Amino acid sequence: MSALATLIRTEASLLLRNPTALFMALAFPAVLLLMQGFVIPGTREAVTGVNDPLLDGLRVIDLFVPIALTAALGSVALTNFPSAIGGYREQGVLRRLGSTPVGPHRILASQLIVSSVSLVGGAFIATGAAMLLLGAHGPQSVLLVVVTFGLSAIAMLSLGSIIAARAATAQSANGIGMLVFIASLFTAGVWTPGPLMSEPLRQIAGYTPLGAASQSLSAAWYGQPFPLLQLLVLIAWTIPSAFLAYRTFRWR
Repeated sequence: MSALATLIRTEASLLLRNPTALFMALAFPAVLLLMQGFVIPGTREAVTGVNDPLLDGLRVIDLFVPIALTAALGSVALTNFPSAIGGYREQGVLRRLGSTPVGPHRILASQLIVSSVSLVGGAFIATGAAMLLLGAHGPQSVLLVVVTFGLSAIAMLSLGSIIAARAATAQSANGIGMLVFIASLFTAGVWTPGPLMSEPLRQIAGYTPLGAASQSLSAAWYGQPFPLLQLLVLIAWTIPSAFLAYRTFRWR
């Protein structure tokens, strides 16, 4: 077994033994969605006041399904991933691996792979819960949802990499990541879904990474016009974020 495969297996095992990280990755998006559907009044009623024929017949809770996918993205990319790397820096793991044939870059790659798999798992669980328990509609364009979700994942992991690059401890990485995550949930539409936002607020949110992810996923999910602007925004966040993380990464 290669060194990278061994590290991936180890990282997956560590995730499974960490209840908090496991909850944030796999359960949080579904729990958030189910709370919206079963606890918040009015979310299972028909959408009103939206001048979009593509949304006719949908309920408010249906609009939250793509938003739950963005919650899966943010919870892993902004909290779990940076915390893991910050913890390795705090414990000296990155520094020690630098003097071995394994090399510290492999542990970064393994953590990115495990994080990617876990956020996909969280998205599947949330989608399944929405369709089975809330009767939510499936996506109009599965291919576009997959492409959009993949690009959104890359963008959010690039943003999380900036936190991972500098955080000295797991606690500081988690604190910073959680602040960014909570703020991002607002632009993603957790409190007010994108189609129900005021137009100025929706436009502003569309230029934030999680807001652009939410709007592009919503467009793909409900068969709205191709979200070119939002996808370009995601690319515009990805490239400088990845470059900045690469240039500022601390191994110790």
